[in-house]
Amino acid sequence: MGLGNANRDPRRYPGPDRLDLAREPAGHFSFGRGPHYCLGASLAQLEAEVVITTLCRRLRGLRLAGEPVRHTTIFSGVAHLPVAFAAGPGT
Repeated sequence: MGLGNANRDPRRYPGPDRLDLAREPAGHFSFGRGPHYCLGASLAQLEAEVVITTLCRRLRGLRLAGEPVRHTTIFSGVAHLPVAFAAGPGT
């Protein structure tokens, strides 16, 4: 059992390896639980929302350009995320 396995149960999280920004929240453990809940969670979530919204607005046609490469150490995550976008004004 390891922290990298949290949020990985396909019975609770359909397609746990798939990046799905529109996925319904399912009570993930990314920021801990109870008295150990991360104090910076709200700021991290706000920063992620601003970054993703800005990228999608500025880089029209942003899309995956290959398969994400995952890494699993103590924490699981994406080590490499190839993307492509249509170049144009403001990019």
